[in-house]
Amino acid sequence: MKFIDLNKSLKEKVYNLYNITGSDAFLVKQAITNIKYYLIKDFEEFDYVKLDAENMKPNEAIANISTMPLGNDYRLVVLLNPNNEVVKSLNNYDFTDLSTVVVCTNAEKLKNAETIECDKLDRNDISKYVLNYLSKNKQSIEERALDYLIEATNSNMTRISNELNKLVAYCVDMDVITIDIVTNLVSNTSEYAVYMLTNAIDNKDFTAYQKIINEMSQNASMGEIFSYLGKHFKRMQYVALNKNGVELKTTSVTIESGSTGSVNLILDEAVGISKTDDFTITFSQADDYSFAFDTMIFFFDEV
Repeated sequence: MKFIDLNKSLKEKVYNLYNITGSDAFLVKQAITNIKYYLIKDFEEFDYVKLDAENMKPNEAIANISTMPLGNDYRLVVLLNPNNEVVKSLNNYDFTDLSTVVVCTNAEKLKNAETIECDKLDRNDISKYVLNYLSKNKQSIEERALDYLIEATNSNMTRISNELNKLVAYCVDMDVITIDIVTNLVSNTSEYAVYMLTNAIDNKDFTAYQKIINEMSQNASMGEIFSYLGKHFKRMQYVALNKNGVELKTTSVTIESGSTGSVNLILDEAVGISKTDDFTITFSQADDYSFAFDTMIFFFDEV
């Protein structure tokens, strides 16, 4: 089955043996979380165990599987990347009438297991995931806003999940998430990747640098990547060079009556902020309002 069908499947039938396959780390982790949420209602310390099974001995795996649950209908045992000997012991094990659910990850030779495919979701499945997530919070999203969210995150489920958490928190009193809200809060993938790339360069982290470059090169040429970097460093340099002698300007804002407001706080000039500078953001008479921020602040101390 596909990851997107897991919750429905759990309501219809619980299998004793699952094998989670696929390269999307977020979906693999989420699949385990979903199974745990459905099966383990109490006594987690007794009825749930997650083990690294790469170097595990078969008898250790069988001992955990054979233990009876104490406070739930099932005991849940997760075996991460089990080795061939453990897989062989699972293939020979009789799961008939067993009150244990075993979840393996990437066990290629595992037999008689219900497979959960956690490869990258297509656009239709991502849309279903987002709509289902929002419906649990009694919210919906405009079609254009949904399209932008998927495009801006390059269909990356880790980023989509993070952005959804942010959107739900920001729109706590709203029924519908609009395109204006999404475009204001969600950074697109290229901007985010360039930010992470410059951090790797600054920290002299070659491993992280190479990983980010490889990921970016799947969707852009090296010329485009260096163009992104050039624009990013140009903006950083412009801000840094305008630091000396420039004072922070205040901005007065009036929020019209209503339960929510969207406010842009703008400085009159570009300003670089040093770690040694003192700066304050002050709201007057804001007792009845809540403000959400998603801000990147760059500090320039050696320009």
